[in-house]
Amino acid sequence: PASNDSSSVGWLYHSHVNEIRDTNTGLVGAIIVTSAGKARKDGTPADVDTEFINLFTVMNENERWYLQNNIAEFAKDPSNAMSNEDFEESNLMHTINGYVFGNVPSLIAKQGTRVRWYTMALGTEVDLHSPHWHGNTGISHGNRIDVVSLIPAQTITVDMIPNNPGIWMYHCHVNDHLAAGMTALYEVTK
Repeated sequence: PASNDSSSVGWLYHSHVNEIRDTNTGLVGAIIVTSAGKARKDGTPADVDTEFINLFTVMNENERWYLQNNIAEFAKDPSNAMSNEDFEESNLMHTINGYVFGNVPSLIAKQGTRVRWYTMALGTEVDLHSPHWHGNTGISHGNRIDVVSLIPAQTITVDMIPNNPGIWMYHCHVNDHLAAGMTALYEVTK
C-alpha cells in the first residue's frame, strides 16, 4: 500500500476468461495486501484485530455456467423457464458475499477491538452500492462514516473500533437492493 493508505488494502480479483459468466458463477475474490513492516508473521496487519471482506454485487444467475443444469434439476417446467420474465427476475440475487436476507455468516467482533472492513463491489450499472453500518461508525479516508459509496470494481477500506455491543444491521442503502435482500447482521460482543 501507498504511504497514505491503511496498513492493508483490499484488491478485487476475478476471472477474465469469460468475465461476465465467470463472476456470476462466483469466480471472484479478494487479495489483501499489507504494507512491509506492518504485518504479523502470517501477513495480517499488526494494527488490526479482526478483518471482514464484503463483496456487494447483484449476482445474475441467468449468466451462471450451471444455469441449464439447475433448470433441468429444479424447474417444474424446464422447457419454458428461460422465456419466463418472472423466472429471469428471480435469478437476480442482491448479495453480500453471495448471501441474502441477513444470512452472511461470522461477522462477529469484540467491543473495543480494531476491526477493518474491506468493502468491494462488482457487476453492472445497477451495482452502485452504499454499505451502511447500524450501531457503530468507522473511519475511511480520514472521515468518520457509517456509510460508504461503491461502484463496480471499487474497494474501500473502513476501520472501526466498535463501542456499541449488540447485533446490528449492515446493508446496502439503495432501496431496491435493501428490499431484495442485500442485508447482513454483524455482532459486537462484550
